[in-house]
Amino acid sequence: MQGSSSWDLSRDKDCSTGFTLVELLAVIGIVAIVIGLLLPALSSARRSAGGITCESNFRQWALATMMYANENNGFLPRRGQGVGATYQVTRPTDWFNALPPLMKMPEYGDADPTVKTLVSSGTIPRPPDMSVWICPQAVDMPGTYYWSFGMNMALSVWEANQNNGQPNKITGVGSTSVMVLFADAPGNYCSIYPSKTAGGYNPVPRHNNNTVNICFLDGHVDAIPGSYIGCGTGVIEHADVRWLPPGSTWNSAQ
Repeated sequence: MQGSSSWDLSRDKDCSTGFTLVELLAVIGIVAIVIGLLLPALSSARRSAGGITCESNFRQWALATMMYANENNGFLPRRGQGVGATYQVTRPTDWFNALPPLMKMPEYGDADPTVKTLVSSGTIPRPPDMSVWICPQAVDMPGTYYWSFGMNMALSVWEANQNNGQPNKITGVGSTSVMVLFADAPGNYCSIYPSKTAGGYNPVPRHNNNTVNICFLDGHVDAIPGSYIGCGTGVIEHADVRWLPPGSTWNSAQ
């Protein structure tokens, strides 16, 4: 019995408890396959989370717009500059100056140099900043000013021959559930509109399946293909997506 016990102990000591090279390579291969399967799902989840944050930001801007209209006899804020890259940032009724105070934030810019603004403090939000100003899937671009969201360029225009020179009223633009208020912007433009020219002030389809996040005047947000609204071909209006207020003769020249 004693000899048998001694033999068993010796055999146990000789047995290897580690991985062989073949087994280790097999494990590494399996891990690589699992990572390969998970990465697309993680990437998709990250994009989806970015889209949700973008929608939440839009809703906050829409709520501020409704508050502004309520405090200003129904008038909407101005859209800012039109087809050109934005350089005028000090007008108080442009959306990026009119709405932030209602959200307890500083204005974008101000003609009074003593007023603390994003411009005067050098704190203009840009990707990848986490901010209500920024879509998580937006990319930065050269330029002094930056917007990842832009207001509908056909709404509350500055042209004197439109609406007697007045901004639009929330009660005069038709159904608020189909009137575009904001959409994903390319960076150098504070207002956007589907154009025949690629790039420029076109809304940017940067979300899943090349969709644009569009915020309507009633506050709801939809992801809509750029081709559906005319990005790169010229504005296309539908019963569920309207850019021009009723009776407007404004034309961006696209």
